[in-house]
Amino acid sequence: MRTATALALLLLLAGCEAMGDKLDASRQDRCAHADWKDVGLRDGVEGVSTMAGRYEHFCGEMFKPGPYQEGVREGLARRPRPPA
Repeated sequence: MRTATALALLLLLAGCEAMGDKLDASRQDRCAHADWKDVGLRDGVEGVSTMAGRYEHFCGEMFKPGPYQEGVREGLARRPRPPA
């Protein structure tokens, strides 16, 4: 009984590790192919201008802060103004 439980636990852990590896590969692929100006534009239009640190954490050197900030500025300028 203990052997079966240990084997099941081992298989579960191996499956979780494989899934984590796939998620990391997918994230790296998105970081490598991202158009950072477009990402910034989307964030700016949505009013979310504080994501740069998170993108830098997840993408490392693949994150391009210059184009991202340019997109954020353009996106914030496009946001509708609330009625006064």
